[in-house]
Amino acid sequence: MSLDIRVASCEDLPLLVELYAQMDGDSPLPMNSAAEIWNAIAQVPNYQIYLTFQNQEPVGTFSLLYVPTMMHRGYHKFAVLDAVTVIPRVRGQGIGSLMMKAALKLSAEAGCYKVTLSSNLKRHGAHQFYQALGFEQHGWSFKCVVQQSS
Repeated sequence: MSLDIRVASCEDLPLLVELYAQMDGDSPLPMNSAAEIWNAIAQVPNYQIYLTFQNQEPVGTFSLLYVPTMMHRGYHKFAVLDAVTVIPRVRGQGIGSLMMKAALKLSAEAGCYKVTLSSNLKRHGAHQFYQALGFEQHGWSFKCVVQQSS
């Protein structure tokens, strides 16, 4: 199977909105909100959104953020992999595996020593998928919803 994976551009925003909506069957994000978020993402160094095509048809997306850290001797970076999405119609055909391998390769080429991701506890199938690709559960993931000031 041959996939074309490339960095998304602003012109791809409608496509990204549709792909993200298909992830869980949600309604698409309004374009004005998506554009505002896109502009904020564009300001973050080392943060890229990738699009995946099979036979010139969009089939998936993922995001990578490279983060420098001082946790180890010397200069190190790690990658945060996020928003991994394959459209429902082609799930189970190996596209997600190829996307993940591409994300790992891109991260290694960027000098990252590890790739981290977070997955909802309810996504048992996703957990098995990630483990089959060599990801290990490493500790716990925590979140804290903060109150927005008015």
